[in-house]
Amino acid sequence: MDIKTGVDRVVFWPGHPLSYTTTKVAIFFNDIQLSTATAFVMRYGQTFALVTNWHVLSGFNAATGECLTNTGAIPNRIECHVTVSREIKVDGKNAEELFFKPLQIGLFSGETPVWRDDKGQLQNDYAIIDLTDFLPELKEDKVSLRHILGGRVALRKGFAPAQSDVFRCDDLRAIYPTIGAEVLVLGYPRGIASTGLFPIWKRASIASEPQGTISLGGTSYKNLFYIDGLTKSGMSGSPVVCLAKPGDEFHTEDGVRVSIEKAEPFLIGVYAGRDGVTQEEYELSLGRVWKISAVEALFYNRRANEVVSAS
Repeated sequence: MDIKTGVDRVVFWPGHPLSYTTTKVAIFFNDIQLSTATAFVMRYGQTFALVTNWHVLSGFNAATGECLTNTGAIPNRIECHVTVSREIKVDGKNAEELFFKPLQIGLFSGETPVWRDDKGQLQNDYAIIDLTDFLPELKEDKVSLRHILGGRVALRKGFAPAQSDVFRCDDLRAIYPTIGAEVLVLGYPRGIASTGLFPIWKRASIASEPQGTISLGGTSYKNLFYIDGLTKSGMSGSPVVCLAKPGDEFHTEDGVRVSIEKAEPFLIGVYAGRDGVTQEEYELSLGRVWKISAVEALFYNRRANEVVSAS
């Protein structure tokens, strides 16, 4: 397989499809690099976005509100990459050409952040950057990005679609594995990358009931659960994935049981540990995972009652 990186071509064995969806994020104030983190490309509908943590882009700890740097420097740009996929013909057969495209993204347009978040006065620690304006290639035919699909959903408990087969987003519920299930966190611990680009896959387990709530600072959060794993700095913003097998049991947030029919990866959230948690959570090796349903809400920008087709 030929992979184009700028002008050069590098040949190597294909990696796991999910490895192409993640990127190491270098965080800068002007030309001074402050730290590194992780992000991933997610697709929801026809929108591609870079998903990471709010604290990665803002430079503030979501739990304490404190600046993450000793100097008080606030990030104003990031460097990362995406994997552009183009359909081509090789000897008359359909094929795929991939190239890693480096990106430099300024984090502010004037004084307005380029990202969308749901921070408010809460500890919600997730954010997305719409990639449309940064990738003119997406306007070309047969071009897309390697990406992770949004979370899988089921109909809410007790709901049956009408004859028109049309329902609202509020009628859907994301599905999650049960407590104790093994998950994988795909990121760049302390900036380490495989082959210079691919993430390190670290194992963890779900440590709190995904259908329950987590109390932070006197506020209960339904869009958060814990994982137990030895993660490291640099992995903030990592996708948390469950490699489901046939017969595995998942549940919606309102208790509907779903049996998995085929082996496939499930994106269940974005990891926000280390720089985004309290000292107690840090010492207990508990990592916060913000649910994929919360991230998806940023894509349709609070239009939770948008009508969608059942097909």
